[in-house]
Amino acid sequence: MKIGLDVAQTCVERAGCAWHADALSRALVAEGLPRGHTFELYHHFGDWINDDTLRGTTINDARVSAPLRGMNAIDARKFWHEVETGEPLPGKPDVVISFSYHAPKMPHSKLVYTVHDLVFWIHPEFVTDTTRLLCQRELLQALARSAAFLFVSENTRREFESMLPGWLEQTQRPGALSPGASRFPVAPAPRIWSANAPWLVVGSLEPRKNHACALDAYEIYLRRSQQRRPLVFAGGPGWKSEALHRRIAAMVERGIPVRALGYVPDAALARLYHESFALLAPSWHEGFGLPLAEAMAAGLPALVSLRDSLPEIGANAVRFIAPENPDGFAAAMLALESDPAGYARRAEASLARGRMFSWPATAKSVLEFVERL
Repeated sequence: MKIGLDVAQTCVERAGCAWHADALSRALVAEGLPRGHTFELYHHFGDWINDDTLRGTTINDARVSAPLRGMNAIDARKFWHEVETGEPLPGKPDVVISFSYHAPKMPHSKLVYTVHDLVFWIHPEFVTDTTRLLCQRELLQALARSAAFLFVSENTRREFESMLPGWLEQTQRPGALSPGASRFPVAPAPRIWSANAPWLVVGSLEPRKNHACALDAYEIYLRRSQQRRPLVFAGGPGWKSEALHRRIAAMVERGIPVRALGYVPDAALARLYHESFALLAPSWHEGFGLPLAEAMAAGLPALVSLRDSLPEIGANAVRFIAPENPDGFAAAMLALESDPAGYARRAEASLARGRMFSWPATAKSVLEFVERL
């Protein structure tokens, strides 16, 4: 079987969905080649057209082609226009998996569409109008064009079914889970107590991530802590992040040890997970929660929002607090810091939970699903 993989969003600065596309594509190839499958990587996909594809996912194997890598934007738009008006994709793949929310019409191939979250429908206040309209349009197109759906968490599948009750069964569109995992190797042992390690927040600075709660909790924590650990933000500037940057700059001027690192490359992010004290994740909404999975794989204790997919991913290994409760986050920070034995238990539980998420396991499950399809 020939399988096409949408890696268009890996060509630009990557957030969680792009890392999902990169890691799962690599794992699918590693699992699928021994089964006799071949693969095509699409560095432009439908309406997702890149100015430059050279940073996108590449896999060096003769059985993996990348027919659009290096293609300029004008030719890519022409290419996808021809596909959507009836031309087959090169090599006529049997199945194409979309990771970028785009659902081009492909008359000669079956489309499997990945649903990362439905925040654009359920919490439209947490996305821009442009993003909301784009995602709504593409998902509605996917309802007409897809042969099957992948959901990154059980919670995301429940959200889909709450918006479209009974639709999957009525239309006989199968669905399956494709949970994420850490990009980085799982730590060999639980974490050791560190006296100067910082609190860590990972994710683009945007309203959905609720960074304001982390800052509120941190200011409360600083007034009560003897340790006064730094707070580090790792993530690029999202929409409506200007006020957060101004607040962080004002805190720095007051001598408060908080840093916003911006977008952090892979190697530096891996070091942050292993050098930090604990993860703070007060998000209002997550489709999966890649930073939590990565923190757990590093054996990092986590204080996490009691919302959406995060309880599913963290289970009993992390501490949950309501996202509207910075006092609760601050109290949990102080409790974790003041109890070395409790910290050690949290680190061990986090690592044990992190070991349960695996890209090879997800790839095996997705590949079997695609083979049945």
